[in-house]
Amino acid sequence: MQQFGLAAAFAGVAMVAFGQGNGADDLAQTTLTGAALVLLSAVMIAFYYVWSVELADRYGTVTVVIWSTLAGFLALLPFTAWEIATTSFHVEPAAIASAVYLGLLVSAVGLFLWLWLLRTVPARIAASVQFLQPVFGIAASAVMFGDRMGPLFIVGVLLVLIGVGLSIITRRGG
Repeated sequence: MQQFGLAAAFAGVAMVAFGQGNGADDLAQTTLTGAALVLLSAVMIAFYYVWSVELADRYGTVTVVIWSTLAGFLALLPFTAWEIATTSFHVEPAAIASAVYLGLLVSAVGLFLWLWLLRTVPARIAASVQFLQPVFGIAASAVMFGDRMGPLFIVGVLLVLIGVGLSIITRRGG
């Protein structure tokens, strides 16, 4: 039953992705390199989550969040310098607000909440809830930017919800 729940959630995410745009046209624009980079990113973040839970247990959640956020900031500095040197831009209030939102709320607070959650519930349950991310992201995009959500999106959301529910219920029981 657990495998069915995960399969349903995965299928739901695929339907959500294809159900909000042009589906085949969007897939045709995807390159093998792009897909490989997304897969590499997913594998790297999975290793990061597993490792950071161990570190948070050993050193505390706040310490890991601070060091992780600082390391990410320092790692991005060379790319930031290059971007500033090669791209014309204007610093506006919306840009500053976006940077603060992404840096503080999404990165620091989001990481703190995620690590706290991973220390509070089993990782397998927290990971199941990650299937909801594309649903919320695409729904927010539809609200903010007027993106279309077709019938596949609705069916996909239902599959994700059913799959996450089955995964959590099954895992909680055994």
